[in-house]
Amino acid sequence: MLFTEPSTPTKRAKRNLQAGQAIVLIALLILVLFGMLGLAIDSGRGYVDRRDQQTAVDAAALAAGDWYENFQDLNGLVVPKSVALYQTDLRIYTGYQTASHTSTLVGTNANLPQDTYTYTFAGAYTLTIVATDTQFNGYEFEYTSSHNLALAFIQIFGGSTTVPISATATAIVGNQRQTPALLTLSNGSCATKLTGAAQLTVLGDVYTNGTACLDSNLHEAGNCYGAAGSNCGVAQYYCYNSTPGFIPYAPNPVCRPGDTQGTGIVPAPSLPDPGYLAPSVGYYAANQSYNQDNRGSYTEMFPGQYAGQFHLSGGSASCAFLEPGVYQWTGGYKSDANGSLLSNELKAPEEELWSAPGTTGVANPQFWDMNGVNCAGHFNLTVVPAPGFGIKHQGGSGNWGVEVTSVRYDRFIDPNIAPNPCYNSPGCRRESAPSSCQAVSTVDGNNSGIDVNITKNAPGAQYYNVYINPNGCDGVPNNFSFVGRHLAPGFIDGGGPPAAALGPYPSGANMTLINGVNGWPCGVPTVTICGIVFNNMSPTAQCFAQTRAKLCQAPDDELKPQCFSNCPPPANLLSQENGPMSLQYPPYGGGDVSNENYCQISPNPGNINSPCQSAQITPGAVQFYFPNGACFDQNSQGATYVFSGEQYNWIVIYSPPGSSCSNSMNGGASTQFIGTIYTPSADWSINGGNRSPLAGQVISYTATVSGSAQVGIDFNPNYAPAPPAARLIN
Repeated sequence: MLFTEPSTPTKRAKRNLQAGQAIVLIALLILVLFGMLGLAIDSGRGYVDRRDQQTAVDAAALAAGDWYENFQDLNGLVVPKSVALYQTDLRIYTGYQTASHTSTLVGTNANLPQDTYTYTFAGAYTLTIVATDTQFNGYEFEYTSSHNLALAFIQIFGGSTTVPISATATAIVGNQRQTPALLTLSNGSCATKLTGAAQLTVLGDVYTNGTACLDSNLHEAGNCYGAAGSNCGVAQYYCYNSTPGFIPYAPNPVCRPGDTQGTGIVPAPSLPDPGYLAPSVGYYAANQSYNQDNRGSYTEMFPGQYAGQFHLSGGSASCAFLEPGVYQWTGGYKSDANGSLLSNELKAPEEELWSAPGTTGVANPQFWDMNGVNCAGHFNLTVVPAPGFGIKHQGGSGNWGVEVTSVRYDRFIDPNIAPNPCYNSPGCRRESAPSSCQAVSTVDGNNSGIDVNITKNAPGAQYYNVYINPNGCDGVPNNFSFVGRHLAPGFIDGGGPPAAALGPYPSGANMTLINGVNGWPCGVPTVTICGIVFNNMSPTAQCFAQTRAKLCQAPDDELKPQCFSNCPPPANLLSQENGPMSLQYPPYGGGDVSNENYCQISPNPGNINSPCQSAQITPGAVQFYFPNGACFDQNSQGATYVFSGEQYNWIVIYSPPGSSCSNSMNGGASTQFIGTIYTPSADWSINGGNRSPLAGQVISYTATVSGSAQVGIDFNPNYAPAPPAARLIN
């Protein structure tokens, strides 16, 4: 018989005890899965939060550098605008809840200004900004963002309710590490060499890719960088800051607050050749010669190619005024004799004494009388009849003071520079600082006028502006107001600029300035000033620097002679300095509105601390271009005083790679090159005395300073190629 096993209660119970275990396991796994999902979601949110914060601080730090480069207004513009950008990127629309600002000094000598700003925002965001002025090494902006991110899932499992997320970014702008005062590109031994009894004062860094061979005569107001084996430690390290025109000084025993003392950094990494270009050379290719435009008391030179070696050797007609542009010295340039002066500086006749503006004090020496030449302009005054148009001085008689400025219009013809307000005719207006004042007295009842007589043309002047002070030569510059613009002797125009030269104008011959325009025209055609009344000559006004009308004040005055490597400078030896860069719109007068500190057009409203930041053109600027094989030889007895400008990236002497010249810069009291010397494969020997012959930067293959002269390299960021734009370094 067959039996089947019956179902038993015991087995059925076992099956019932195991029933539902999978559900429990699944439930436990779901908790784990939810925990993992929560971790993934919160981690992802944390990653996104950090990424958002990183993007926000990157953008804010970089923008801060850009705004500082353009405006240099830390508290009023740079920080507020960068904070607003940070808020926008993080979609914070309620503004900050709290803010704090502290300032201190940091660095090795506690000489570097540092500002710290802290902001808190809704949503538990905190932004900390640390802005540090590292002098020539640029302005650093460190932005740190932190956020307590609320966790969505982790806290359910007993974890923290929030997690801190942070991001940091650092930007730098204006870093002059790549643009030191002296850079030698050779990696050889003694690529930078200072020997003998010479005294070299350098404001800025000295950097060589080879070794630096120095002695204790180097006064270094910056750092010395060199390859292994450089003896940077023997230099005397002076105190400095990055203010343009700063005068270095020895620590006593430490630097003054706010200033820095440099050090030697050996070994230092190599710096590459910056590879600067000279793009405007091709637009100045016309053949030129020295004596093609003799103006009698000086020679006017034109940009272009000069065949053979140009040799400024003194003697008759040795004053040369340079029209702006590129001068190609195809056979080289040499200046070696007392009694010569070549320059593009525009100065007034009877140049004023810097310490007594608005008086009869005359500069000693006048710029165009330096180095044994006699080319400065001169004028005098005479009282003449002006029937029906006599000038009135408060119903009786009294003194009048008269000043004159030199004026010319210059073009820059490279069409690739934009904007270029100097491209089209008549070009850009340049007006010198005022002359000294000359006084004359008139009697109301005599129906008199005043003639301004040019007895010797000032080099480069196409016009003269006349200004009058009804109080005489009272020493108050703002009491002088514009009377009129007059053609210079020997020039004609068609009723307005540009002016054209008629030919040589004999020195020693008087010519009265007549037919003035834009001011107080005289009703007597042969008289300079007539028909004015004392009570109508005030109040004067500070006008737009590039225009002149009734009651406009004269341009800013000149400053004391340069003091750099030899202070105080020898009396009655150095020329005076031009006014500083300034905005051209009232209440600013433009400062120097004719020479190296003049830009077209300074922005409005702009930044008073950096008025030429975004300008493209320096009217009157020149560049010396030396093709391969053409060399430079400046002897201390010769005199060359020239400035470059914005359109040439401030490169005043350019020699392309491949030129192997051994150039000599033996600059005396009357020599200065304002701008950068860029000759990457050429050697330089530098000497000089009494003033810094170089007011800019030197980039060469090797550089040697020797002998017994005092020499200076005065690195001025206003006259150097623009440093790298703002960039992130962290």
